[in-house]
This record gives sequence, structure tokens and C-alpha cells, in this order.
Amino acid sequence: MYNPPHFATQDLDLALQLIAQHPFAMLVGPDAQGGSFATHLPLTALQDERGLFLEGHMARANPHWDWLAAQSANGQQVLAIFSGPSAYISPGHYDTKLAVPTWNYLAVHLYGELSLIDDEEAKDALLKRLIGQHEPAYASQWRSLPRDYQSKMLGAIVGFRFSVQRWEGKIKLSQNRPAAERSRIQTTFAEGNPQQQALAGWMKQLGL
Repeated sequence: MYNPPHFATQDLDLALQLIAQHPFAMLVGPDAQGGSFATHLPLTALQDERGLFLEGHMARANPHWDWLAAQSANGQQVLAIFSGPSAYISPGHYDTKLAVPTWNYLAVHLYGELSLIDDEEAKDALLKRLIGQHEPAYASQWRSLPRDYQSKMLGAIVGFRFSVQRWEGKIKLSQNRPAAERSRIQTTFAEGNPQQQALAGWMKQLGL
């Protein structure tokens, strides 16, 4: 993505914070004919001694998982995109009339290889990690479901692990504007809609 130095971040902790807060991602790769194709789905970030990973699953009926696995097998990278809060920036916040509107936002792009997880036990563990992140109380209900129903549900999905080879983060929060203008934007956003309030929170966290 276009990422000027004053908006780019190399802080992995900030990137992981955004992923945790906004886990609904877009997985991008070609279709069978090489055209553009994207799947929207929740992804979870994990780290271990081997590095940074994303994991998730999609419906077996969605052919995208097969295309992405083939792409990775051929040495081509898959792209995962996470989008954070965003909001319109009015030029009315600026001290000069010689200004135009813009849009502030946060995003993380991760590039890597995708490998499939189709073993029932491994997929069950993957789902339990996802449940643990989003609704831990549901875990006991999942475990109490009839075994044949669990197997049917697990059979209807394909899990995957995405090995991150590189990533880039963009935090566009008016860093290129004077401090007085940034303060004005933050104050306005703090009283605005949820997206604006979230951006105000990021500005406060980063000392902007």
C-alpha cells in the first residue's frame, strides 16, 4: 500500500493491537483464472518460536482456500488486510483555507504463505482458540454439542495457518499537520461517533 514514512509504523505491538481489536480481515489472492478474489473472515494472530502466524478457517464450499494453498505452494505470497477505525477529516480543522479534505485510518497488511489444516482434531483446536478470543462462555456449549453434529460442522470448514513473512502498518492520524490542528481534530473526534472516538483514542495513546 502507499505508505509515506510519516504514517508508516514498524511497531509490531501496535499492529497486533489493531489486529486484536479489528480481527475481521480480508484475505486476498487470485481465483482459478488468476483474477482478483477476496474472502472476508476473522483471523487470529499468534506468535511462537517460529515467528508470527495468522490462523482462521473458511467454508469448504468456498474455493478460495484451494486457490490460496496452490498460490503458496508455487512460492507466491498471500495478502491479509486488517482495517482499523477511519473517519473523514474536514479542512475546517486547519488554520489555513488552502486545504482539502482527507481521511484518517489505520491498516495492517501482512504477506505470507498459507498452509491448510484439515485434520478434525486440529480444526477443533483452532475453533476453540477462536471461541476463546471472542466468546469464551460459548466453549462449554460447543463441547456439549453431539459429537456427530460437531463432526458435521468441522467437516464443512477448512482451517489454515498463514505464516507471515513480512508486514507493513499504516497509522494515518494527521501526523503531517501542526500540533494545534491535531489537537483540534482529537478534541472533535473524542465527542464524535464510535469511529471518530476510536481514532481519538489512538491519537491519545500515541501522543498525537
